[in-house]
Amino acid sequence: MADVDKSSKTEPPTEKKLSESRSKGQFAKAPEIGMTMTLLAGLLVILFWAPSKALDLVEFTRALFENLDSITATQEGVAHTMTHSYFAMALIVLPLLVSCFFASFVAEGLQTGFRFTPKAIEPKFDKMNPINGVKRVFGPKALKAFLVDFLKFFAIGSVVWLTLLIFLDDPIFYAVVDIKHLPQFIYKLFVVMFAILVLLLLIVAIINFMIKKKEHDDDMKMTKEEVKEERKSKEVSPEVKSAQRKKAMELLGGQGATDVATADVVVTNPTHYAVALRYEKGTDLAPVVVAKGENLLARRIKIIAAEHEVPMVENKPVAQTLFAIGKVGSPIPLELYQVVAEILALVYKTHAYYFHRLKARRLLAKPFAA
Repeated sequence: MADVDKSSKTEPPTEKKLSESRSKGQFAKAPEIGMTMTLLAGLLVILFWAPSKALDLVEFTRALFENLDSITATQEGVAHTMTHSYFAMALIVLPLLVSCFFASFVAEGLQTGFRFTPKAIEPKFDKMNPINGVKRVFGPKALKAFLVDFLKFFAIGSVVWLTLLIFLDDPIFYAVVDIKHLPQFIYKLFVVMFAILVLLLLIVAIINFMIKKKEHDDDMKMTKEEVKEERKSKEVSPEVKSAQRKKAMELLGGQGATDVATADVVVTNPTHYAVALRYEKGTDLAPVVVAKGENLLARRIKIIAAEHEVPMVENKPVAQTLFAIGKVGSPIPLELYQVVAEILALVYKTHAYYFHRLKARRLLAKPFAA
């Protein structure tokens, strides 16, 4: 049954489902990405920060042992020595811890979009079900996880083997060397080992992330029935639509409707804004905003304009600017004179028949506007 349900999920997820999954903390994540970035951060600290501070620590330790006889065996003397010791260690350890923590945080954020999802840390009691636990252990996802873990184990083993091969010709393995050579050898060994490990884990992380992304995309897919149900839930009922139309009629009735019906042009967004303009030569010094609206009111303005064959021009920036700074009953702003003049010139040319009748219609409408 589960296979049938999964095979029926053929539709891409809607934005609503993706948003819900993100709020629950469901992302395509590969833990190896965090591991790789953490190791890389540690490697960079070891390369560029640790050597100089390690030398300082060596000098501090040498000075400490050389002056043991000068340390007073009192509470203050021991505390002073321990404080300096902790401070010397902190200069090495703290940058390493901070950089690793920051790298882990960035790795998690890159995979989740830096979203905080409290639901992800809520206890899920269904995971305590032993039957579900058995399914998780022996399911296909568990098999993929086992293969990835095996790949990681193989990568770590390969790193150790490759590192030994690289350093087999070092004198430390076949000759007596100075004790000063040991720290340098250990440092080089760790740097090479970390570098190879980061490289191999990066490959594993990319492979595992691709697997997790595919699994997540498959889980997010929807059936056709689910898509239909979601569309139905978004649809507005006829009662609500009727109330909206009634409200729009109330918002733009009487003189407002008459002004739109006798406007020279209606500039639209096209869906969100509509602004009706009038320019009556000999009366208006500049085009006048006679009506404006957004969303529902904009649709009402366009309906009235269409009923009376008022020219409509789609110009998003002009419509948005007119709606934002234009005032009903006042001339348009000075900075819009040029562009509005071009719009009027266009409609005068393409709608000559409308403007031939417009003067008479305005004369007939004036008694009703009184």
